[in-house]
Amino acid sequence: MLLKIDAMLFMNLFQFANKNDGLGNIMVTITNHSSKVFAMIYLIGIGILLVKRKKVVLPFIIAPATAFITVHIIRFLYERPRPFVAMDIDSLIYHAPDGSLPSMHAVSAFVIAVAIWHVNKNVGRWVLILAGITGLSRVMVGVHYPLDVLLGALLAIGIGHITFKTVHW
Repeated sequence: MLLKIDAMLFMNLFQFANKNDGLGNIMVTITNHSSKVFAMIYLIGIGILLVKRKKVVLPFIIAPATAFITVHIIRFLYERPRPFVAMDIDSLIYHAPDGSLPSMHAVSAFVIAVAIWHVNKNVGRWVLILAGITGLSRVMVGVHYPLDVLLGALLAIGIGHITFKTVHW
């Protein structure tokens, strides 16, 4: 039942982006550039923390590494086909037909956003919003189901908070 709702929600969002060229183009641009944007945010964050000799630099590094490894373990144990593969549709971007659960883009964006939030709540809020938009773009371009993004976000938020609560330098 949940997977049917997930597929229906995916199709509604994907078709909405397909019918609105401007929106589809915006989502393609976001999904194509979000990795670079989040990498820059992350590297700037590490640089600032190292210069200021902040003690949170260790969890700032460990949280994304833990999230990355966790995604690979989940994908090894459970392979969910991407929606463009399962539904035989043309996504708005090219993507390899590998597993989709959880969304690596969503996990990366949200774990970086949570790390930023733990250092600076005001900036972190904006980065969390950007992470949400990134996740939405992954659905609208046809490479993830909403549940892939939601579970990725929850996983990243959980790993981020737990890491910042438990890892101390």
